[in-house]
Amino acid sequence: MDIDYVSPGANRIHHMYVPARLEYSVKNDKFRLLALKPSKHGRMKLELLNLSRIRRVRPVGRTLSSTIDLNALIRNSYYKEPVTLRIVNRRNALERTMLHFANYEKNTTKIDEDTYECLIYYNQNMETELLIEVLSFGPMLTVIGNERFLCSLKARLRRQKNCIIRPSGQ
Repeated sequence: MDIDYVSPGANRIHHMYVPARLEYSVKNDKFRLLALKPSKHGRMKLELLNLSRIRRVRPVGRTLSSTIDLNALIRNSYYKEPVTLRIVNRRNALERTMLHFANYEKNTTKIDEDTYECLIYYNQNMETELLIEVLSFGPMLTVIGNERFLCSLKARLRRQKNCIIRPSGQ
């Protein structure tokens, strides 16, 4: 498909894509298209397009000459080190966490009676949304790794702290 798209930075993007999967995010009430874009090296690159930002779609009348394992391509796009969360199972936190992060590939292990460790696998396209979701969970979740995600988390918290408007005289 020939797709015209407006990026989050309001830039017009025009590329040939192979539509692969349509996803719906209940949390964000948005549809997203997982699309494949041929890279300069002949491989397919996975892109995530918000459907509301697509301005024009035109079929080009071509098909792929080979099949692509979309799930393997998604797994290969993940960062090498997953985000590691420590979950304290109070107020049903484990169940809420599993439901909240159901759309991510993850692995959860019981550490002791009420503590669990959850590894969440993600890529660059998922990072901002995952960051916001983790922050929304409050003190029942602790991010204990990876360093890349921790740095992004700290930077976001600093930006939010700087946006707080303090009453005059304080």
